[in-house]
Amino acid sequence: MTLKILSMGSALLTFAFAMHGLITDSNMFLGWMMLSFAMMILLMGIEEIQKDKKWIGYISFGASILISISAFQEILRL
Repeated sequence: MTLKILSMGSALLTFAFAMHGLITDSNMFLGWMMLSFAMMILLMGIEEIQKDKKWIGYISFGASILISISAFQEILRL
């Protein structure tokens, strides 16, 4: 239950950052949007591992790590 709430929260946060960037035509929060997206994928991976779909869960872990690295690079660039 808490994974669902955290996943929905990170999805809403990602959507809010994306809409802000779309409306203002600004890349100021791009790194934070990518970080919240990585958190959403990480939580989805945890859910998949709990459902015994381990292969998809591990791929999600890898994707979230790569997105997090890109997000930290974008945040530190600003």
